[in-house]
Amino acid sequence: MAAPRYRWQPTSAEIAKRFNLDIRDIVRFDHNTSPFSTDWAPSIVAPMAQSLNEYPGASYSEIRDAAAGYLGITDDMVVPGAGIDEIIGLVGRAFLGKGLRATAVTPTYPLYEIASAQRQAEFIAVSYGEDFEYPFEAFGEAAQTSDVTWLCIPNNPTGDRIPDDTISSIIEQTRGVVVIDAAYAEFSGDDWAPWIEAYDNLIVAYTMSKAFGLAGLRVGFSVSVPNLADRLDSVRPPGSISSMSAALASVALSEPKRMQRHVEGLVKERTRLSDSLSSLGIDPRPSSANFLLCDFGSQAPQIAEVLLTEGLVVRRFPDDHPLVHFLRFTVRAPDENDRLINALRQGTAETLPRTP
Repeated sequence: MAAPRYRWQPTSAEIAKRFNLDIRDIVRFDHNTSPFSTDWAPSIVAPMAQSLNEYPGASYSEIRDAAAGYLGITDDMVVPGAGIDEIIGLVGRAFLGKGLRATAVTPTYPLYEIASAQRQAEFIAVSYGEDFEYPFEAFGEAAQTSDVTWLCIPNNPTGDRIPDDTISSIIEQTRGVVVIDAAYAEFSGDDWAPWIEAYDNLIVAYTMSKAFGLAGLRVGFSVSVPNLADRLDSVRPPGSISSMSAALASVALSEPKRMQRHVEGLVKERTRLSDSLSSLGIDPRPSSANFLLCDFGSQAPQIAEVLLTEGLVVRRFPDDHPLVHFLRFTVRAPDENDRLINALRQGTAETLPRTP
């Protein structure tokens, strides 16, 4: 049986060509990336352009030091990677294999299942209940026999953030390691450093792609007690992060106030976008991340296609997905969000579901 594969979204250039649009009019509401430019980066990158003939330092000590300073931990607890995606792969290589087991609550980020299957591990999917009720009891039972338990907090694509006592119980029940994917931690105000000190079987994975607005760099890192970090380091490739990416990520981690200002603005904009959607009769689910998940019923694919013709790319889900009737919207800049609201109001008014 073939392992599941990740499904890539079309590029902005491909979408612009398909619908005869200017690429500058394409807005990605599907990637959960930042709307803020990186106009501070060129002055850092320019001097490095003359030394691209050399490999980056494979230890990535600058990322380790900067991440440790950002989180208030020691650098021997940090493992760098090419985004959280590589960290997920490293976890699979270090802790999974044939005859071992991984588990996650679904729907969630599909790479957990893919990384587990690639290691020929058994993957146990514990589904949300009706109306997104968290399957705490069933998930806890699965964690008791799991070598890797995947937790996305807040969860992508649902946006919910489970309570701390639920997280603690799951960590304490699992027989193996627990991996918290903290891609959206800055939006939910989570500080996982004390948890690392409390639990020696916990790995927390961070990314520079979301709150820090550096998705193009492909930089992430994990934090854990040193012995777990050493196991991940033992299967890490020597140079998966470019020297420019490492330098920019280190600066961003060392100067977090820029990111914090952007997050504060996006959290406020999340509320405004949610209220605007509600005014159209759309009921967004509560979200602790930088996106909103909305139920459009059977019209979801049609609405997504109408928006796409206007250059507004939203996240829809495959026909065999439990969220096939939902669309997910990244919270972007106010003018971009206004384009989305106006398009939903004008172009899809006849198909929008209406609340009683």
